[in-house]
Amino acid sequence: MKPLYLLSTETEFKVSYDQEKQFLKHIVDDNGKLAIIAEYQEEIIGFLDFHNGHKKRILHQGAFGMSVANEYRNQGVGKALLTVLLDWAKDNPLIEKVCLEVFADNTNAICLYENFGFVEEGRKLKAIKIDNETYYDLILMAYFTN
Repeated sequence: MKPLYLLSTETEFKVSYDQEKQFLKHIVDDNGKLAIIAEYQEEIIGFLDFHNGHKKRILHQGAFGMSVANEYRNQGVGKALLTVLLDWAKDNPLIEKVCLEVFADNTNAICLYENFGFVEEGRKLKAIKIDNETYYDLILMAYFTN
């Protein structure tokens, strides 16, 4: 995964087997959550997780994060993950809105989301800080299931 477009740095991404197992169990046990793994030749090449709101007034919406291994980008993996997510969301009576945040300069991802019908809702200025001189904006996007 290209670290530039991930919120977690490599040093922050230390998850034990038991922590990952608990995280996935929590997703499986909740109708408003979903995890999708893309696999090729027994190697995980992509991952998408969606979580809806945890309070009554925001249960109808949720956000997802997605990552695809560098060597498998621009080969349809993200498109496949997104297709599964949106098909699930449309069939889930609980979910009406799917949200995301994307780095403003990640034009490939933005194009993918727009092709699926996501619309821009806003922008967070200087939301990501790489170092004392480098910041990135985040674009907020949403897809409505009905």
